[in-house]
Amino acid sequence: MAPQLARLFHTAGLLSESEWSSFIKKNQKHKPILGVLMQQVSLETFRDLLNADITSFKTGSSPHEALHTGLTSSRMINDQELAQLLSLHRPPLAQLIAPLERDGVLDGDRAGAILAENGRRGSSDPGWLISDGILSAQAIGEWLSNPEGIPAREAAMWVAVVLAEANGLVPEDLLREAPGILEQSSKDLARKLSQFDGFRASSLMDLIEEGIRLPFEPPAEFQPDPMLFGLFPQSFLRRQMMVPLFREENRLGIATSDPLNLPLWALIRWATGLWPQPFLSQGQDIINLINSFYSKAEAPSREARSVTPPPAPIKQAKPQAQTGDGRKAEPAPAPAWTETRGEVAVADNVSAVQLVSSLIESALDTRATDIHLEPMADGMTVRFRIDGELRRILTIPQGLMQPVTSRIKVLAEMDVTERRRPQDGHFELRLEDRGIDFRISTLPAIHGEKVVIRILDSARVSMGLADLGMLPDQQKLFEQMLEMPFGMILVTGPTGSGKTSTLYTALSRLNVESHNLVTIEDPVEYQLVGVNQVQVDSNISMGFAQGLRSILRQDPDVIMVGEIRDGDTAHIAIRAAMTGHLVLSTLHTNTALGAIDALVHLGAMRFMVAASLIGILSQRLVRKLCGDCRKGQMLKADVAARLGLPEGTRKRIYQAHGCNNCLGSGYLGRTGVFETVAIHEAMRPMVADPHGMAALEQAAREAKMLSLSQAAALKVLDGQTTVDEVSRKILFEI
Repeated sequence: MAPQLARLFHTAGLLSESEWSSFIKKNQKHKPILGVLMQQVSLETFRDLLNADITSFKTGSSPHEALHTGLTSSRMINDQELAQLLSLHRPPLAQLIAPLERDGVLDGDRAGAILAENGRRGSSDPGWLISDGILSAQAIGEWLSNPEGIPAREAAMWVAVVLAEANGLVPEDLLREAPGILEQSSKDLARKLSQFDGFRASSLMDLIEEGIRLPFEPPAEFQPDPMLFGLFPQSFLRRQMMVPLFREENRLGIATSDPLNLPLWALIRWATGLWPQPFLSQGQDIINLINSFYSKAEAPSREARSVTPPPAPIKQAKPQAQTGDGRKAEPAPAPAWTETRGEVAVADNVSAVQLVSSLIESALDTRATDIHLEPMADGMTVRFRIDGELRRILTIPQGLMQPVTSRIKVLAEMDVTERRRPQDGHFELRLEDRGIDFRISTLPAIHGEKVVIRILDSARVSMGLADLGMLPDQQKLFEQMLEMPFGMILVTGPTGSGKTSTLYTALSRLNVESHNLVTIEDPVEYQLVGVNQVQVDSNISMGFAQGLRSILRQDPDVIMVGEIRDGDTAHIAIRAAMTGHLVLSTLHTNTALGAIDALVHLGAMRFMVAASLIGILSQRLVRKLCGDCRKGQMLKADVAARLGLPEGTRKRIYQAHGCNNCLGSGYLGRTGVFETVAIHEAMRPMVADPHGMAALEQAAREAKMLSLSQAAALKVLDGQTTVDEVSRKILFEI
């Protein structure tokens, strides 16, 4: 420790060059490799030391300084972490550029051009310096490790004051005054330190030899403020083996296994504007603290936890911390959630890690299928899509907008520094006995990046035909279609009407040992055991048509095509259905019989459509009434007429009311409304006839086919949903 202390005081200007050289010469010893290995360092840090790039010694520098620079600058921080750190804290660009210019890292013209470019962009986020290649983590690391640079000298002087205060060599007030003095001149602070007996040049050598007590903070005696974990990337905390303890004015207390790591403190000061106050702690204790925090913050990745539904999705304990002088710091307040007109305002002190974790938990708890994070001028609006409807949940303050977005990008392994282009990513969670896939999409908007998280829960497709919502006769008809050895079954409807869930349920029914089931999808939304699923990839010209051709060479029994989008795909799918394969697919049409004209418009021959089709389903999703709070009323004459019921019909129907169980909406879950048409042999000539659509519709009605509006009316009369709900989703044509 003595050489590090001597280097610290030499960098701070408190030891002259001759005194430093004399100390090195006197204390130069070889340290056994076992002693190095027994130090408290993480495996990642040890790997970095082994791969450290120790360049040739610069002229005029001692071997000890070159070795120190080579080791400490090795992977101190990477580009992604540096960009994230700058984006989290957003220090003024002039504050970042000025010391680089003064130390000669950037010349004046280059510095001016950077400031001008930032003004042109109108950005307050300096992360673009990294994404555009203006600065790099390697260059910044080398600069901060240079003992002759401004940040290194200021960091050394600051840590010297921290050590002096911890050893009672200077008054406690100096620790509060030091940042202000340092920002003016490090020489002024050096002169102030030299006024005290312990820090006179003549006695510093003896003080180093005798030993200086490092500030020590046993982990058992403090509770790190969890809000402060959001100030740094997780990988950075692990690499540097540090834990933020408390924040007091412009000082940041940090537990560390290396309190004399000057390049690290210089980096934190340069990137955040905070003065790090280090406290020595055992490396393993720090690792345990980091693991403990992130295991709690990322608990959704391991087990499902019950959370309080909005409007209060986060519960935060009040941490206790100590300041550097042992005094109790004020506990960080719990997040202040206030409900206003169905939405929630969140306090600024919620960390991004915890907030994202809580949003995911709350979305799962409320059965949300999508999370929308929308940047606005005054903050980020969060909305959940619950039962098909977007509901405003909370507003994230501006200070947390970018950290929350960055946290989601890190989870999805996306480029944190790229904010000008849309990105897609995903991550998976395993909750008890089911897997959940989160699809992430980002889109640059005028106030920031809009993020949509699509939640794909495998439990939602683990259901039988009876769970889809078909009426008994419709279900029986669909089951008969699935028993056919070959032919084509189409499911139609708009986006979000549940077509994929219906096909997956059908595949689950057909998934037996004797069948070879193959799908081609874009994307593969749910993974089905026993089904060979193929992902469309336009980057390698692997579209539906190309994939379908290859699938036909794989001896399939059942083929599911995610969507028929073009004539080539339609032609191949029809051919497959005519040559002994059962083909399931989807189309975007409003009615079941409308699928026939849709195929013809894509270029399919009518006689081939007539020969291959065995059934068509059209469907919509409507919200189901909450059984705990629905309210009954007698059917009115105008409503009965609207539903196509005979005049004078007396029937009790229900209306939505709202309770805690349904989050005040009056609805809980969704059910399908179906129009099911089976193509019989007598109907095939009508399908092949360009003028036979009217006759085909009449034949379907004679076969007692229910239209969407008729099926919806039956669900209203059965008390499953309301007239208002089906009117929004289905055009009544009775």
